[in-house]
Amino acid sequence: MKIESETGFSEESLRRIAEQKIKYRLSIKIHFFLYLLGNSLLVLINLLTLSYYFWFLFPLLGWFIGLTMHVVAYCLYAKGVYPMAKRGVILHFFAYLTVNLLLFAIDTNLMNNFMFGSLRWAYYPAIFWGVGLLLHIIVYFTYFSGSVIEKGVGKSKKERAIEKEMLKMKKRTLKKNK
Repeated sequence: MKIESETGFSEESLRRIAEQKIKYRLSIKIHFFLYLLGNSLLVLINLLTLSYYFWFLFPLLGWFIGLTMHVVAYCLYAKGVYPMAKRGVILHFFAYLTVNLLLFAIDTNLMNNFMFGSLRWAYYPAIFWGVGLLLHIIVYFTYFSGSVIEKGVGKSKKERAIEKEMLKMKKRTLKKNK
């Protein structure tokens, strides 16, 4: 009972959350071990067959994207990052970084810095996706990010707009009933 009064969660809820965190943490460890093992094997195969061309970088970076998303998702869950819109921005940011890392590796190693117009081709997805990411961040901060109101309770612009609209609806209903 003491835990519930201190945290706002029942013992059973805390147990479920702790169990889920342990499962996620084990999943991360397994994925990381397989990432190291699998990529070590690919490096070995690469060096034994085509030691003059390092093709192992592509699966290594591709797999790194998935591993990064697992780790970031776990960290967001473990830290209790809410709302989901904030999680979305953070995941979008890490996906942007890791995918563009792979694209620039492909550009440098396979495409020989192929130019498309006045820029290397890998800059185009980085720029346009970067604009999309920037818009995502702006929308989050203007629409979903909360301001602390009373007693530490945060209300986002969306929540405030909903409450304002509900108040208008209540007033209209009261006027019609008079």
